[in-house]
Amino acid sequence: PTLFDRCLHPADVDRYRAAELESHERGESLSVEYRLRARDGHEVWIRDEATLVHEGDTAAFNLGVMLDITVRKETEAGLREAEEKYRTLVEQIPAVTYIDEVPHDDPTDLTPVYISPQIETLLGYLPREWVEDPDMWDRVAHPDDVETVSAQAGQAFESGTPLSIEYRMITRDGRVVWVREEASLVRDEHGLPKFWQGVYIDITKLKRAEEELNNALHRERDASERLRALDEMKNTFLQAVSHDLRTPLAAILGLALTLERDDVELDESEVRDLATRIASNSRKLDRMVADLLDLDRLTRGIIEPKLRDTDVGALVRRVVDEFDMPGNREILLEDAGRVVIPVDASKVEHIVENLLMNTARHTPGGSRVWVQVGARDGGALITVEDEGPGVPEELRDVIFDPFRQGPSISSHSPGVGVGLALVARFAELHGGRAWVEARRGGGASFRVFLPGAGAAATD
Repeated sequence: PTLFDRCLHPADVDRYRAAELESHERGESLSVEYRLRARDGHEVWIRDEATLVHEGDTAAFNLGVMLDITVRKETEAGLREAEEKYRTLVEQIPAVTYIDEVPHDDPTDLTPVYISPQIETLLGYLPREWVEDPDMWDRVAHPDDVETVSAQAGQAFESGTPLSIEYRMITRDGRVVWVREEASLVRDEHGLPKFWQGVYIDITKLKRAEEELNNALHRERDASERLRALDEMKNTFLQAVSHDLRTPLAAILGLALTLERDDVELDESEVRDLATRIASNSRKLDRMVADLLDLDRLTRGIIEPKLRDTDVGALVRRVVDEFDMPGNREILLEDAGRVVIPVDASKVEHIVENLLMNTARHTPGGSRVWVQVGARDGGALITVEDEGPGVPEELRDVIFDPFRQGPSISSHSPGVGVGLALVARFAELHGGRAWVEARRGGGASFRVFLPGAGAAATD
């Protein structure tokens, strides 16, 4: 019985005991990471996910899983080291920096996701043009060199070795320039290819490269900051998915295993309660997956709004009436009359639901929430306010970014940090915008403006 205590790493004892105590006191699931020492002395990183199972009103036992996350921890350390090396590279050489994503379904169909501003100097194309046109490289590479480059890139992909090749490119104004391409294939913790990251170096004239060095340094620092932001978003996404999607999964698994056990006697009400909790966690998981899919479709620009003349005031009232606000929070709807504009009703419903869900997640139980709809500047203004801690001024410009999460007060519903991002994207889909202000009297005031062609408003 004392084997676990002996194996637990001394530096992690206090953190584990605190998490265990909090889980028992609150009657919530346990979710904690710590190290165990194996029989031969090496350290193993563990993620412990457990559900506290009750028999009647008494806590009976913990039911959970211990996941080996040693590889993930080592991978994270490796990523930090690789990012530091890559930042140094970007800050010291005059080159075009790029990242090409490798799709799982077709590793040869690369998708450009980032290219530095130096591409305009080299070839005359804007970074936006390059990223938005997946076939740009095929059009600018010299026809006589395409086959050779493609063959060597394929060999590098198969062997896992870096790519280093010199070939010609054609600029926007028809000039031919020689470039040296240096690239490496980055793989995930499972060894699957994720993206190519590399540089194009102009070797047409050494003197030109020397003259542009000082000017390029500043642009490369900007590129380095953008790469860090991209890497931070990737790591944040992985952390959010690994934690927030597993939380309801662990709950579902624990509850289902409890129902499956032959040695646990449950009456009908207890079985119904466990089934209800399984369904609740399944709905949470379904909502998170749906949000991620919506964000992906919006990012790729494959969602088109279906605009119909709609009374936004009536739509919002219906959403508020049907919304199950947790934690005994009171929703006060200020009726401003009819506001009729052309909108995609389902997207507006999603906006209101996500704003209410965000309020529930970041305000204490029993708080009041105010919802208002009014006509403004030919469109509709939707306002959702709360009396919570508010949004710090330094976060107001970034809180609508994907996977950006503020401190959560309520633990009723985990999220992956895309709710407010969807609010902003759906607003932009209508040609509007979303923002947050400080509420007079304390709290946050989230606002969404949806433009309309001659919006009609009546008191």
